[in-house]
Amino acid sequence: MADLQSEDLLMEILVKLPVKSLLRFRCVSKLWYSLISSSTFIGAQVNHQNKRNDSLLLVRSYNLLDEKLTYKLCHDTQTMEEIMTIDFPFVSQNQFFRMLGCVNGLVCLIDDICKKTDDVILWNPVIRRSLTLPKPQNARDSALWEAIYGFGWGCFHNDYKIVRILYPKGKSGIEGINHAIEIFRLSRGIWEDLEGCGSFPMLDSRQAYLNGVIHWLAQTPAIMAFDVDAEAFRVMKLPNALQSLWIQHLIVAAWCGSLAVFEVQFPGDFCLWVMQEHGVERSWSRRFAVRSMGVQRWIRSLRKNGEVILVENGTKLVSYDPMTNQIRDFGIQVDGDLRAFHMKSYMESLVLLDRMDVAPV
Repeated sequence: MADLQSEDLLMEILVKLPVKSLLRFRCVSKLWYSLISSSTFIGAQVNHQNKRNDSLLLVRSYNLLDEKLTYKLCHDTQTMEEIMTIDFPFVSQNQFFRMLGCVNGLVCLIDDICKKTDDVILWNPVIRRSLTLPKPQNARDSALWEAIYGFGWGCFHNDYKIVRILYPKGKSGIEGINHAIEIFRLSRGIWEDLEGCGSFPMLDSRQAYLNGVIHWLAQTPAIMAFDVDAEAFRVMKLPNALQSLWIQHLIVAAWCGSLAVFEVQFPGDFCLWVMQEHGVERSWSRRFAVRSMGVQRWIRSLRKNGEVILVENGTKLVSYDPMTNQIRDFGIQVDGDLRAFHMKSYMESLVLLDRMDVAPV
C-alpha cells in the first residue's frame, strides 16, 4: 500500500513537469521509465496540460527557392518567441503535407495538397515520435474517387481517430451520395469499415475539431458533425444568412472555444458567425465584419486569443484583432512562400511515447 501511495505521489509531481524534463527523467530508474512511458501517465499529463491552457504555436513555413520546409514551436505571444526548430523527417509527394488537425500535441498530416494520396502520418513533434498509418482497405483511383479525412480525440475512451470518407467523383455535390467510410483507431492500429452512416452530401476537405466533435462544411450548405466517441454523424444548420451561399465562400473553424464559420467575399471582405452554444442552431450570432477597402486578404490561421492571421496582397502577413477592430502588420518575419505559411495552436504532450511499435525519428 505504501508503494502504491508513493507511486501516486510521484506521478502527481512528475505530471506537472515539462515534456523535455520528463524524457530525461526516464533514465533515472526502471520505475521512472515504466511510469512516464505508461498510458496512464501520458493520459494524466494530457489532462494536466489541458487544464493549464498554455498557449503555444506550431508554425510551418516553406521556402520555394531551396525547397526547404521548416517547423518551429513558438510561444503564442505578440512577438512569438521561438522555443525550438523541429526536424521534419517525412518526404511528401507534394511540396508539403497538409496539417489536417492538431489535438493534445498530436499532429495529423495528410499528403494531398495537390497530388492526392492516402499517406497519413500521426506525429508528435516535441518527442519526435510518429506513426505512418497503413493504407486504407478501400484503395482509390484519384481520377474516380475523392477522399475526405477528419481527425479528433475521443476523451471517454482516450482514443485518437481518423475517419476517411470516400466519394465517387462526378456526382452532384448537394445530393446524398453512397460512399465508403473507414475509421482508424489508434488503440487498434487498423482501418475498419464504419457502417450504418447513411448518405450525405460532399464535404469540404477542411475540418474544425471542437469538444470531441469533428466538423466539416457540406455542400448543401450545412455542417456535418462527427462525434468521435459515439462514432456517429449529425447535420447542423448554418445561420439563415449563410444557407444560400456557395461552400467556396465559407470556412469552418474553432474560434475562442466555439464553433464558427467565416463568410468570405472577394477581394477580402469577411465576417464571422459563432455558435454560442454548441449544437444549438438558434444560438448562431454574427460577431464581426471586416471590409477590405479594395485590399486583397486571405485568411491563413487563427490564434487562441481570437486574432485572425491574413495574407495581404500576397506579399505580407497582417493580423486582425476583433477586440480593437484593427488590422496591423503581423510583425514577424516569415521565411519562404506566404501561401505555405500556416500555424496551429499546440500543446506539448507525451502522446505516442507508449507505442513500442513506433521508433523515434
